[in-house]
Amino acid sequence: MAPAAKLTNEEQQRKILDAAVQCIADSSVTSFTMAKVAAKATLSMGSVYKHFQCKEDIVMALTSASFLHISSVFQHVFNLPLTTPEKIIALCLLSPEKMQLFSFDSELESYATNDAVIRKASPQWTQKMIEAGALCEQTFKSRLAEGITADDFANSVDLDAYIEEITVSGWAMNVGYEQVLRVQQSRQIVEGNASLSMPLKTMDPLVRSMVRLINSYPWQYPLTKEAVDKTATLLTEENLR
Repeated sequence: MAPAAKLTNEEQQRKILDAAVQCIADSSVTSFTMAKVAAKATLSMGSVYKHFQCKEDIVMALTSASFLHISSVFQHVFNLPLTTPEKIIALCLLSPEKMQLFSFDSELESYATNDAVIRKASPQWTQKMIEAGALCEQTFKSRLAEGITADDFANSVDLDAYIEEITVSGWAMNVGYEQVLRVQQSRQIVEGNASLSMPLKTMDPLVRSMVRLINSYPWQYPLTKEAVDKTATLLTEENLR
């Protein structure tokens, strides 16, 4: 019998991360172990430690991949034939699962940005996570700037300041609302009567609040109910909702 083909470093790393995803899905981000990952990947502990010094390194690597996925979704949305305000509200109307690379993304990102985890992880993997997160934010800002240049505001504005405000406030509202839903729906989720993976309705309180936020800026073409409905329809056609 011919010996098994030797895996490249990249193939080994991919195999380890794939195994880690399965282990986390079977348990949690906090309870999976390096030994279980090695067993699932059918690799020696030495092979695993050659790539990842601790489980925190694996968390950083998976979080980096998650951020890169979000960046790709941003690119998709900003390439749609919508006005800039419509593109911003589109991010609220997306199916949450389309923003997720893994089913445990929110748990993963929360754990990866914990001070103790950051200190324990290897600098190289922490840096990769930071760079991926920065790319995610920069992708949104740069594409937003391109859109604003094309659409223009109704009057002269401080473009950089507006982009920063929209990015921070919009992100905060979406993340905060997700936490509110988790608290409100925890019982229903346990009972199987609700799910955080469902897209928001066009008249959901968060969507209405985001419309108010977006329209507080002097766009030439502010959002209307018809524009929000049109955006939701297009997202459905693009399999993003």
